[in-house]
Amino acid sequence: MTKRMLDQKRIVWALCFLMLACFLQPSFGQRNILSKAFTQNELQNKLSNIAAWRLTQKNNYLQKVAALPDSVKARLVKEGDKGLKYDWPALPASLYLDYKITGTRYNFERKNNERRKVLNELAVAAIITKDKKYIPQIANGIWTLCEQSTWVLPAHVVVQKEKTGLPDPYEVVIDLGSGTAAAQLSMIQFMLREELDAYSKGIGKRVFAELNKRIFQPYLTRNDFWWMGFTGQPVNNWNPWVNTNVLMTALYSDLTADSVGLLIDKTVKSTDIFVNQYPDDGGCDEGPSYWSEAGGKLMRFIHVLNKLTTTSIDWKQQQLIYNMGSYISKVHIGDNNFVNFADAFSKSIPDPESVYSYGALFNDVPLKSFGAYLFGLQKQKLDNGNIIDFLETTSIYDSLTTVPPIAPLPAVSWFADRQVLTARTKSESTNGLFLAVQGGHNAESHNHNDIGNFIVYANNTPVFVDAGVGSYTAQTFSSKRYELWNMQSVWHNCPTINGVMQKEGIQYKATNVVYAKNTTGVSVSMDIALAYPTEAAVKKYERKFDFDQSKNTIQLFENYEMLEWKSPLVQSFLVFIKPTIEKPGQLSFALQDGASITFKYDAKLFDIAIEDRLLDDERISGIWGKQLYRIQLIAKGNKKAGKHNFSIALINESNGTQ
Repeated sequence: MTKRMLDQKRIVWALCFLMLACFLQPSFGQRNILSKAFTQNELQNKLSNIAAWRLTQKNNYLQKVAALPDSVKARLVKEGDKGLKYDWPALPASLYLDYKITGTRYNFERKNNERRKVLNELAVAAIITKDKKYIPQIANGIWTLCEQSTWVLPAHVVVQKEKTGLPDPYEVVIDLGSGTAAAQLSMIQFMLREELDAYSKGIGKRVFAELNKRIFQPYLTRNDFWWMGFTGQPVNNWNPWVNTNVLMTALYSDLTADSVGLLIDKTVKSTDIFVNQYPDDGGCDEGPSYWSEAGGKLMRFIHVLNKLTTTSIDWKQQQLIYNMGSYISKVHIGDNNFVNFADAFSKSIPDPESVYSYGALFNDVPLKSFGAYLFGLQKQKLDNGNIIDFLETTSIYDSLTTVPPIAPLPAVSWFADRQVLTARTKSESTNGLFLAVQGGHNAESHNHNDIGNFIVYANNTPVFVDAGVGSYTAQTFSSKRYELWNMQSVWHNCPTINGVMQKEGIQYKATNVVYAKNTTGVSVSMDIALAYPTEAAVKKYERKFDFDQSKNTIQLFENYEMLEWKSPLVQSFLVFIKPTIEKPGQLSFALQDGASITFKYDAKLFDIAIEDRLLDDERISGIWGKQLYRIQLIAKGNKKAGKHNFSIALINESNGTQ
């Protein structure tokens, strides 16, 4: 079957399924921003001469690569040279089945990612040097990838009807792994087409055949992939992540204009569902660690289509899209420290290119500067392990290295829809206290049972913390997820009521959430009683956080009423620094800069217990070290109702003042 016949067949199938998709598309407050921005009329002129557009893009990429500093190019070439002797390892069935048998993702994914990384590094070196010595090894890498039975990760193949643990060759599915592999293969073939064709034209034909079988056909003929959103369920970062990779794969492959147009139209409709589901405040419920794949990938999606069209939409009027970009600066604590609610890491560096691109789209100087700041945290190192990331970042390398690298560090940010507060003592400074508080519900994407949880940093040092997420295993996304200690409320800064922890589910939530700001600080209050199941027998549990920014103090007031008393109320506080008991009712935490944090509670109301939490998960210990500490305050007596407060204050060592 010829390529033209393949395209015509896909067009027929796609038209049928696109009509069905429109019928099935759920209603989430249909903003449909992307569909309005990127219409078929807007795309038609460019797509009619897509070969010329592709050539222009390639020349633009090559010019930007050529303009890189010699020292940068030398490092990239040196890293690519290491791949010349790489022996491409096999991915046998036993390794793929390792996930089903042991629940471990690392063993397969490490080797799989290593192969792709080496291939990308070789390709970058070849693009820089134009040296033909890389081509045979690049061909080996491409062929190895094409020979791979599936690009779908073992943890994701479970969506197939066959549950053998191995990929079913009769049911092709698309996941994060296959989307990433396809986009990289497409771009490598696109950038090195002449060199690879000179070596053997069979390589390009094989690449297109695999892209057609693994991406184009299933994408155009199926609407039941959950991440597409067409069947009505909520979507998360998978949606823009996969759709952006499909878009890139189509644009830089050999697809004809008609087929590219169909793919763009469907990716736009699907990605619109992701945007439609987003709250007006732009908050990412998956946390900052996933922002690069959620809001960040959305930015690349928009950026790439903006290069293809002359859209009539005024992006500066799209407040939601702007909020999705500015979110990442509002949950930034300082350096590489970020608020890590949900499956997020307390230390990460969001994608600088995406952040800068948001700034460029909205002509927002602080976001541009934040992108440069993040690039500086990466020591201005270009990622050659992903050719698309490399080329897109290289395209704005001059800007990322010349714009003043400044983190915005806003004094207060309130996400009314996500019910998340972030606040610091003083804007544009990491000196003082930083507070983050979460309300919301316990069915968020990558959820932890943590309604009412909070984080406190002092002078950019963690004090009261969220442990974050561990290494992903089969259990992480199973019915046993909440058996993991770091998912449970008892290991967050939350109370345990009548011996009962919080429960997962959208019905378990904060209510009566109120945010207020005054001349000296901010406050947020909520009732977290509904975050607990019936067994907790709690009628109300009000938490109010008062942050006096002028005095560097945080007060946590609590007012509760239980229907019955079964066991003592227990307050849990997870901390990074080992506390010292100064006297009954007062703990202190020594900071390395000589300052300290005091934590006060009513010793007449609570007994105290402090325990070590040894960290045996590499992901968690890689951030926090060997251990964290949990403070537990156990209420005395058997009262069904009560009021109390806790105070946190930053003490300056030099003068003993707050």
